[in-house]
Amino acid sequence: MPTLRDAARAAAEDPAAAVAPPADLPRRPGLADRLRLLRVRRRVVAGRGVAVGRGVRFEVDPGARVVLGDGVVLGDGCRLHVRGGEVVVGEGTVLGARCAIACHAGVVVGARCVLADEVVLVDAGPTFADAERPVRLQPLETLPVRVGDGARIGPGAVLGPGTTVPPAGLVGARATLPTG
Repeated sequence: MPTLRDAARAAAEDPAAAVAPPADLPRRPGLADRLRLLRVRRRVVAGRGVAVGRGVRFEVDPGARVVLGDGVVLGDGCRLHVRGGEVVVGEGTVLGARCAIACHAGVVVGARCVLADEVVLVDAGPTFADAERPVRLQPLETLPVRVGDGARIGPGAVLGPGTTVPPAGLVGARATLPTG
């Protein structure tokens, strides 16, 4: 029976083993996916074969937009809150269940990426310039988030403003990558 030490040794030898895939396997898109995308067609541009899970929410403000490449899979319960800028998800990318993207400046996820369950991408954070003023009243600092082609992001990871994951990069489970 393999032990925890054996699993750690295997993860060290094969870094790709350290990132778990989404819990639900990607599925073929169907009529329900097309109907879900019809509701948001003005601000969401979807390529061919996009699969949209149950409970996926698009909140896209005027002047902002979401671009989903061919073959993108959005897991159940994903949320895309786009207040400004553009969210671009490359072809063949899989977002696991309950992933969240909050965009004010711009978020780009490359092609063939795997974002496991409950990954959060946020491109805005509070500034702390005035110590006397409450944080909620201070302006937001926005820096784009970029995820390179073929990257894998583990479950529960958080990518903050200005984070760049290189192509074929790995981000472990529950990792927090702060600003810049």
